[in-house]
Amino acid sequence: MDDGKSIDETAGYLRLAVPLMSQHGIPMTPRNYSTWYMYVSGGDGELAQAIEAMLEAGEKFTEKHNEELYLRFCAGKDEKALRKIRADLQEVLRAILKEVTELTGQTEEYESFVANSVNMLSDEASIHEIRRVITEIIDKTRTLGRFGKNTRHKLKETTEALEMLRRDFEQARTEASVDFLTGVANRKAFESTLAASIREAAALNDPLSLLLIDIDLFKRFNDEFGHLIGDEVLRFTARKIREMVKGTDFVARFGGEEFAVLLPRTPLAGAAHVAETIRAFFAQATLETKATSKSLGTITVSIGVACHRPPESSEDFVRRSDEALYFAKKNGKNRLATEAHVEARSGQTNPPPEK
Repeated sequence: MDDGKSIDETAGYLRLAVPLMSQHGIPMTPRNYSTWYMYVSGGDGELAQAIEAMLEAGEKFTEKHNEELYLRFCAGKDEKALRKIRADLQEVLRAILKEVTELTGQTEEYESFVANSVNMLSDEASIHEIRRVITEIIDKTRTLGRFGKNTRHKLKETTEALEMLRRDFEQARTEASVDFLTGVANRKAFESTLAASIREAAALNDPLSLLLIDIDLFKRFNDEFGHLIGDEVLRFTARKIREMVKGTDFVARFGGEEFAVLLPRTPLAGAAHVAETIRAFFAQATLETKATSKSLGTITVSIGVACHRPPESSEDFVRRSDEALYFAKKNGKNRLATEAHVEARSGQTNPPPEK
């Protein structure tokens, strides 16, 4: 990698790498950023071929894939170059800060503010921390005293550049929490929302329920009709679940063909009613392809329902919902089961049901 790249070039590569990473659901870690910066900057032809082959094949960039790409193409590179790649984002912001400082005559107060901001932009700074620094810089710049017309014009341009960076990071943060196939929240967003919902429910002494919804025999459906049709079914399922819950409820793709729905201020009986509405809809819905209107038959779902029991952990809460889902699967699919069904079941053990 050429260490002589200008700030404009660096910013350009940044603006290419970040949206691409967001588009493919790749976490904004230093390692991943290093890999994708090298890709968009053309620093490694073999890396470009590897990524483009995955894109053409429609492969998902899983945590394992991200790690393999980094270890194969980046870990063996010159560490000094990698440190520079990771620092490019901070360098862009430092350049903007320096320009603002010079434009304002380097007042003591603003100089001190700039110095503190630069110190916060360390190599370990997270996306959240960088966004916060950008916001503080914009707010501070807008409070500066009156300057000449030319200076005010340049300050306006600089502030707009900062606003653009902030929008990029806001978009990156938003897209990083979305499952790109279905458009609902992803597993990471679910886990953070679950933790926050548990805290809120405990503080208000409100009930909080969880549905785990699994498409029955989805593997068999995929094998018969192909993965493209399977993806359409996943999108359809996510869309319909979202339409059948209210505004304060939270829908996420939990993994594979499984979805999670958080129901704030909803006791177990109310959650079971919502679950039955969802189950009944899919049991009677007829699917067909968009292109040819060919009938695909029906899909059914099984649902596990649990209500949070303070002070249990989020892991235990999810586990009890999953046990209820397992109960529904084991007892014939196309049905719901609550934590009450699980507690009333016998002590017999059975092999896991076919999903």
